[in-house]
This record gives sequence, structure tokens and C-alpha cells, in this order.
Amino acid sequence: MHLQYEDRIKSAIQELVKSGELPGAVYGVATAKDIIALGAVGSRQLKPSILPMTDDTLFDLASLTKVVATTAIAMRLLERGAFRFDDLVSRFLPREFDDIRLTHLLTHTSGLPAWLDLTSTSETTSRIAQIAKASRLFAPGTRVLYSDLNYILLGYIVEKVAETPLDVLFIQEVAKPLGMHRTRYGPRNDGPIAATEWDADTDTFLSGVVHDENARSAGGISGHAGLFGTAQDLLIFGQSILRPPLGWLSPATIAAWLLPRTTGIPGELRAWGFQKPHPLSSAGDLMSDQAVGHTGFTGTSLWVDPAYNVAMVLLTNRVHLGRSLNAPVRLRPIYHNLVLSGLEH
Repeated sequence: MHLQYEDRIKSAIQELVKSGELPGAVYGVATAKDIIALGAVGSRQLKPSILPMTDDTLFDLASLTKVVATTAIAMRLLERGAFRFDDLVSRFLPREFDDIRLTHLLTHTSGLPAWLDLTSTSETTSRIAQIAKASRLFAPGTRVLYSDLNYILLGYIVEKVAETPLDVLFIQEVAKPLGMHRTRYGPRNDGPIAATEWDADTDTFLSGVVHDENARSAGGISGHAGLFGTAQDLLIFGQSILRPPLGWLSPATIAAWLLPRTTGIPGELRAWGFQKPHPLSSAGDLMSDQAVGHTGFTGTSLWVDPAYNVAMVLLTNRVHLGRSLNAPVRLRPIYHNLVLSGLEH
């Protein structure tokens, strides 16, 4: 299989770079066997000096951490019988969570608010207590509301079950088995890095330090954010879903991972960890109902469509010049449409 229209993909990104709506981007496309496109456009940094984007640039993956690290680790533990996703969160955390199940965290149906400021402490017990005190917005399982808090809790749970720190778990359970050699938690100073936002505390643009404040105040390691990685490594992750390597996850586990879990309740359609295609998602117009994906606040995205044997990555540094730049929101569905319409056997 090869990709037609790669020039159109580059042109779409270049237009946004020229207009000042986007500093730069790395795109990548893979089948289960091969990487069929990988390219870089624009700059990984504009201030204080201009540095070119390269296809091996490290990005702050932001909320891609939720699926690439935390959910993937949870799937590995599920296969070993460490828990069932129907288990109550209170089996692992305080009894205040006795109405929430692991599946509610995984599908953002817990009823917890979207966000809390947890930066006053890095201590796990204190953070859990703050989340436990948060007002519930709805009964678990009755609607979808995307929340970082779900994955902050899930990160603590997999650490507790495995008796291993989350950053070490990621290397053991995901990066090493799959050969994702350049993806891990920060801080990072190895190789080219896409700069993110100006930070008043350090009087510099963040580079290799996690952008998310709750993750940063936790030492850069959290279930909801903190990973840094490359487009190539994310394509490897996507390939592991298209064709799981022997000894990682079984085909049955992968199949269950991709199923829609929130059909019939208000809010976006979600699988465990992943989004499913729906009108408000970044999937575009051509993805199948088998597809899954996720985005990150810093401007990152990953979508995998088993029906077309394709994984698609688009990494941008959209917050480098401020949080108001939303070009990736417009670009992602166009990018996915161009990729899927250009696949040729």
C-alpha cells in the first residue's frame, strides 16, 4: 500500500504555517507492516530563535498519554487478571469512590468534573482526597464528560496494582515490548524538541518540560499527561493495534479495546480510553466505525482505523505562541480525509 496526495497534505500544513496559525507539524501514516509517509513542515520553535521541524522531533504528547500509557498499561494488567474493568474504584482508592467503576474512568462517564487545580500539592494522597471531595455532576454511567481527573485516578490505580511507578510501568509494559525507543515521561533534553508555551515561572518557553500544570506539579508523571514522544513511535503504537505483536496484547483484548462503550448516553462516543468517530470528533468524514483515536491539548493526535489497515499521526506545537491557536482542530479532519482518500493498494 502507498499514499497518494502527500503533496496535498504538505500544502495544507504549509498554508497554516505561512499564515502564522501554526508553527509547524510532523505527520505520519503507517499500515500494519510499513510506515508509508513521514514528513515535517515548519518550525519546532519560533522564539527566542527559529529551529526547523524534523520528523524525529519530540513532542509533549499531552492527553495522548491517556491512551498510549495509562490505558495501554491497564489493558496489560487486565489480561493478567489484576482487575476487571467492572471493579469499583473503591477497591483501590478511598470509599468516597464506591459508586464509580474502572470502566467509568476509562470512558469518561464517572460524573467527575472536567478539571481541578491540583497544583498546590504533588502528594498522591492529598490529590486523591481533593478529587474525592469534588462535586459529582451526574450519576456514573449516565453521560460522557471528558475529564483529566479520571485518568489521574487511573494512573494511581495501575501504579498501586503493579506496585511500580507509572513512568517505569510505561517502559516495561508499552515502550520496551513495542520498540518505542524515544517515548517516555519527561523532563527531556535528548534530541530536537518542539517548544510549547511561555512559562512565567521560568521566564522561558517550555521545552522538554510538560505543559500541563497538574502533571508538571506532580513531577511530570501522571496518568493524564506527561509523555514525550515522536511521530514514528506513535505509528509503532498504532501498528500494535492493527497487528498486535506476539506477547503484547491478544487479538481478543485489542478487539474489546476498540468497541464503543457509551452508545445510547449523552455525549461523545468512546471506547476504553479512545474516542470513536462522531460528528464532533477530529476523525473526519471517511473513517469506519472500527476506528479509534485521541487528541492532546498541545496539538497532538493519533487515529487508527483497522478497516483500512492504517494509523495516522499528526503532531503540532500549536500552543507555542499561545493557547488561542486552534488550527489543528480544523486541520485534523482534513488530514484524515486526505490520507484515507489517498490510500492505494
